[in-house]
Amino acid sequence: MVGSSIQKVQNGLADLSVSSKKGSWSDQMSSNSSTNEGSSYQGNQGIEVVDKSQNTHYTYNVYFDNEKILTTVTHTASVVDEWIAGVYTDFRSKLNKNNLVVGLDIEWKRIRETSSRNPIAVLQLCLAHRCLIFQISVCDNIPKSLSDFLSDVRINFAGAGIDGDATKLLTDHGLYVARTEELGPLAAYKLTKTVGDYRKSWLYKEGLMKLAKEVLNIELPKRRFVQLSNWENGFLSDEQIEYACLDALVSYKLAINLMSRGNPVHIDERRQGEPKKFWRNFDEPKKFDEKPTKQVVSDKANGKANGSKANGTKSKRTN
Repeated sequence: MVGSSIQKVQNGLADLSVSSKKGSWSDQMSSNSSTNEGSSYQGNQGIEVVDKSQNTHYTYNVYFDNEKILTTVTHTASVVDEWIAGVYTDFRSKLNKNNLVVGLDIEWKRIRETSSRNPIAVLQLCLAHRCLIFQISVCDNIPKSLSDFLSDVRINFAGAGIDGDATKLLTDHGLYVARTEELGPLAAYKLTKTVGDYRKSWLYKEGLMKLAKEVLNIELPKRRFVQLSNWENGFLSDEQIEYACLDALVSYKLAINLMSRGNPVHIDERRQGEPKKFWRNFDEPKKFDEKPTKQVVSDKANGKANGSKANGTKSKRTN
């Protein structure tokens, strides 16, 4: 069951958080924007402003692969509350069947020429034709609705390197992701026919860009200068918004595509062609087994879990 904060937002959006940084965030977003006032397109890909009249959030249409994604960019807890409440309302049937899929990705400010990293700055969630980009490093506070959403066992969060992202969310912000689907292993399983091919598959540890090309036959733009940009900035540029949205969108599309494919019978060449029994049933979403540490649970109970903490974790993400 989801927490009481979800029930509140579904019952009239009561007691929502109000940002204490409205003016500074809005002013910065407006003053630093060079292209956000209009539209930017290249082929069937681009971004356009939908609404910049709010102090708490801006909305955009992001176009990719002949689809239009309504994208909400915010640093405000109450906007996150409303976005999550909309998901619970609009996808109730999938939630009741425990098969709601959400693409998840994160961004942080890279520290060049060092093994350390900064805390997560941006969290992206995407499903169907909607995306939330939450500027977690400059937020007023992290809402309980987000914690409840990520820990809802009825929701399967998909991504390339998702288990690493889930660990970072837990470490940096005390946010526990209950169920995850690693796209690389899933693609390797679905697209191979023998045990040997599965074990040797290059797909197993690949990132989003190569998985998108192999599975969806689409070119995902992964501009290095955007990936290495300052994600802790209160203002996100058009390029950052588009990059963040597309990572979460493609994660979602890959998961839906792969999960819809039939399960192949993998022949074990070493056992005279016997079918291989895998350690997990790929018809069932994988569960993220790591539990929150006692320290995280204690910090959350004392209202301390929202604070970022620097650490020396090495990032192995290459996509």
